[in-house]
Amino acid sequence: MPERPDLEYVVPILARELAGAAVASARADSPVVLRVLLPERLDVLLPGAEIRRVTRRSHAVVFELAGARALDLVVAPMLAGRFSITLPGETRVPTDLAFSLALKDGRELRVRDEVEMSKVYVLARGEYDKLPGLERVGLDVLDPQVFTQEAFRAAARGRRGLVKDFLMDKAALDSLGNAYADEVLFEAQIHPKATVTGLSEEELDRLHAAIARVLGDATRTIARRAPALDEKLRDFLKVRGRPGQPCPRCGDKLRRASVHGYDAIYCPTCQPEEGKGAAADLRRAKRTPG
Repeated sequence: MPERPDLEYVVPILARELAGAAVASARADSPVVLRVLLPERLDVLLPGAEIRRVTRRSHAVVFELAGARALDLVVAPMLAGRFSITLPGETRVPTDLAFSLALKDGRELRVRDEVEMSKVYVLARGEYDKLPGLERVGLDVLDPQVFTQEAFRAAARGRRGLVKDFLMDKAALDSLGNAYADEVLFEAQIHPKATVTGLSEEELDRLHAAIARVLGDATRTIARRAPALDEKLRDFLKVRGRPGQPCPRCGDKLRRASVHGYDAIYCPTCQPEEGKGAAADLRRAKRTPG
């Protein structure tokens, strides 16, 4: 899915381009992505509405609509979803078009998703309690006034699951997905299957610092490189998407593990499993000259 650094780049572009635009019509080319949480049909609710604001809520983009009634159009792009805005007069319809808003100025906002995993919700303004995974939003990991060591330790306190599950819990942390959870764990040198209760205070502080550093650096990198709206940059990541390649820190081969349905990429030497630190030290010693 587009993750926090991606959305920090995409949402301001959507806000700048679309604020004040009026909706002419809406259509769902992939009906499976659409959830209308109101009794009226889509073609009754959206035409004539004005896009007042575009904001982010966790991993979703919220389009605040004003018209006959106050609505939110909430798009959770999930794994493969991405946005594009066409120029007036563009008639070519891409094969991966899932949902679109035709605007009265001739442009079109499109949600494209070749695997149809995105979710597009239409609901009364602010009724986020009806949206799975968006009811509660955790600590803003890019706000240093909110994301303090103390707040992070408090969020971790009492967690009995795996650390990667904790990092990806949007109700705890706002927010990380699969890719950046791997990057953060690599930076902090913590195995993805480590338990939260098994982490020392020093490891929790290391993890806290890694979250702020990795997501902050990624946000700045994407902003500097300024990709197209529908382009997702991942080539600067250190471990994600690189199983079998040498670890950029120690040279060991990066491995893939399964964590509750998600894959995790990690270095077995830099991120040893609990109780296997001695084996990792031995591997590291074998690769150290002298």
